[in-house]
Amino acid sequence: MNGRHSDCTLWRIHIRPSGPNGDVDPRKSVELCLWKKVVGIGWGFQGEKSPRSVKEFYQRAEKKFSGKSWKVAANAIISPDGRGMRVDDLAWIRDLEGNYYLGRIKGKWKYNHTGEFGEHDIVNMRSCDLKKVDKRIPGAIVNRFVSGQTVCRIHDSTALIFSKLFYNTLAGRNYYEDVDVKGPNIFSLLSAEDMEDVIGLYLQHERNYMLIPSTRSRRNDTVRYEYELIERQTGKRAFVQVRSGERLNPRDYHDSDGKYYLFSPGGYEKEENSSKVETLQGKVVENFMHDQKRKMPRHIRMWMEYLKVRGV
Repeated sequence: MNGRHSDCTLWRIHIRPSGPNGDVDPRKSVELCLWKKVVGIGWGFQGEKSPRSVKEFYQRAEKKFSGKSWKVAANAIISPDGRGMRVDDLAWIRDLEGNYYLGRIKGKWKYNHTGEFGEHDIVNMRSCDLKKVDKRIPGAIVNRFVSGQTVCRIHDSTALIFSKLFYNTLAGRNYYEDVDVKGPNIFSLLSAEDMEDVIGLYLQHERNYMLIPSTRSRRNDTVRYEYELIERQTGKRAFVQVRSGERLNPRDYHDSDGKYYLFSPGGYEKEENSSKVETLQGKVVENFMHDQKRKMPRHIRMWMEYLKVRGV
C-alpha cells in the first residue's frame, strides 16, 4: 500500500540536557517539552544573540562546542542536508519515571534560548505532537534508549510500522496509511525481547514455573539463557533460550543441572522433549497467546489485532 507518509522515518531522543553551567534539571526539561509540544536539544548561545540561520548556527557552534556529540544531535534536529528529522517523522522520548511518549514532527527547526527554553536548555527544537504511551513498549525501541547518544534514528522496519500503527491509535485517525507488514505470523512482528516475555508468561501460566527476575537483568553474552525459572512444587531449575531467527540445536543444551526450554520461530536442528531439553512449538505458543490475549503486553495485543484485521 502506498499511503500517506510512506517515507516517514523513526527517531529516539534523550531529553537530558545539562545546560551551559551543568545545573539544568532534566525532569523540568521533559516537562517543558510535553507542555510546549516540542522535542529539542541544548547546545545554545545563552547570553549571546540568537543565530538567524542554519548556516550561522553551524559557523558559531563549530567554534564554541567541542567533540562530535553536538553535531550528531544538531544534524538530526536541524537537518541541514535533509537527512535528519522531517515533518511527519515519528519520535520517541522518555521521562525520568520511565514513561514513554510518541510524537509526530510538525514543524521545521526553531531556535530560542530566551525564558524557559534557555532555563531548561531546550533551545534547538522541533514542534512535535507528543502523546503519552505507557511504560511497556517493544524491545526494539526500548533498546535504543540504552545508548547515550542524544538523538538517533531507529533503523528497524517493524518498530517503524508499530510506531505508525500506535500513533494512528493515539490520534484517533489513520494518519499513516502505509502500515502493511510482510510476515507470515505473529512472531515475525515481535522482537527477541517480546518473545522472551511471551515464553516466560507461557511457562509460568501453563507449566507451573516461577520466573527469577534478577536472572534476566544480566548482560553477559557468554551465558546461554535469557533467564532462569524454578518449578513451583519441586524447586527444580529451568532455563529459557530464545532466538528470533536462527535455528537452535538441542544438543548444545544438555550439560546443565536444570531443564532448557528452547524457542525459535526459525525451527530447530532436531526437535526434542526430554528431561534436559524441550523445543517449544510455535503453534502451541501462538495458541496460548490467543487464549490468554488479555494477559499479553499491550503492544503485543496490538500486533495480534493487526493480524486479525489483515485476516492472517
